[in-house]
Amino acid sequence: MNYIAIFVGGIIGGIIRYLLTFVIPTPGGFALDILIINLSGCLALGIFYGIADLKNIKPWLRNGIATGVIGSYTTFSTFCVGTVSMENHHAFLGLIYAVSSIVIGPLLAYAGDFCVTFVNTRMLQQFEEETA
Repeated sequence: MNYIAIFVGGIIGGIIRYLLTFVIPTPGGFALDILIINLSGCLALGIFYGIADLKNIKPWLRNGIATGVIGSYTTFSTFCVGTVSMENHHAFLGLIYAVSSIVIGPLLAYAGDFCVTFVNTRMLQQFEEETA
């Protein structure tokens, strides 16, 4: 079941990524499309893992969404190709892109997980106050 979930999720994430490259502009050769896709994927993965831990999501579904959908949606290989391509034409923009991805990506993953934990804690507090 894991393999099927990852396979189907990979198709979904890859198609979403492909379609977004047509919608997000690339001003002046800056790989804004890859940057936005990778950073939004970091946030999505952080949110998903936060929810998965709270809701005890089945392993096959967790793998299908995290590895399949989000893993194919954001890929390190495209990040590397985008960085090299930019640095060949605009070294400074390539540096900004790489540093932004490396610094902001993990921060967004943390923010996603933090938001889920915060909302869950608030909901539990509100429930306890209402039932007290």
